Amino acid sequence: MPELPEVENTRRYLIESRVEGVQIVSATVTWGNSVKHPQLEDFVLDIQGETIQSIGRRGKYILLNLVSGRILVLHLGMTGGIRVQRRDQNPSDMVRHFFDLYDGRQIRFIDPRKFGHMWLVDDFQQVSHKMGPEPLEPTFTSNVLRQIVNARQIPIKALLLDQAAIAGIGNLYADEVLFLSGIYPGAIAADLSDSSIELLHRSILSTLARSISLYDVDRKALWPEPSFGLPNWTMKRIIGAPCIQCGNPMDMIKVRGRSSYYCPQCQLRTN
Repeated sequence: MPELPEVENTRRYLIESRVEGVQIVSATVTWGNSVKHPQLEDFVLDIQGETIQSIGRRGKYILLNLVSGRILVLHLGMTGGIRVQRRDQNPSDMVRHFFDLYDGRQIRFIDPRKFGHMWLVDDFQQVSHKMGPEPLEPTFTSNVLRQIVNARQIPIKALLLDQAAIAGIGNLYADEVLFLSGIYPGAIAADLSDSSIELLHRSILSTLARSISLYDVDRKALWPEPSFGLPNWTMKRIIGAPCIQCGNPMDMIKVRGRSSYYCPQCQLRTN
């Protein structure tokens, strides 16, 4: 699933495609269930004539801020992606939605599994009224993380996945962060030591920043068809595969229904 680095990569792709300042003249939605607000007919009619002012991101959501003050919010779902292409270029079979631009191009929403969502709203809180801090913002300090962690009697893996606690981290990056921190996925968040929380904070920042940097390189190298997803993992998400740090076999547990890969030797049950 696209997580914070993938969504940030898409945001930067849209900016580098120079869609800011361009008017949306029409929209074609081929899978109506993707539109969450307003009703499909109103969504298609209301987006006509809107001009993209700027492009932002909140957690795993892309925000196309419009000159009118409204926001076109996109969630890429499990396997979604965005392409900006000329109207006369043959689209992929997996393009579900088309936004025709005044300059002859289209923003194309690729969504093979039809799990993507779209909203046209006046306020982002209409989409998600409660989201945690952005982990790459300067205000996300180790003290802020400590307050979040100390208040929760739940497995640390579940906390990292809770968008109301920290915005943008999903299953894959949570596993990577915990592996680099040496923290067992099932460890209770409130029981973590101060030193473990400090290490967790550094691992969150370094993991996300490194992945975003790799996407920056990829976009430049493969433009105009950069990757939607890169395997940015130092750990091996395969049961029995040798841990890259100690050589012992990797294992997997379920944490609240989510597969969580870890090294039993490097990620001890007590932190």
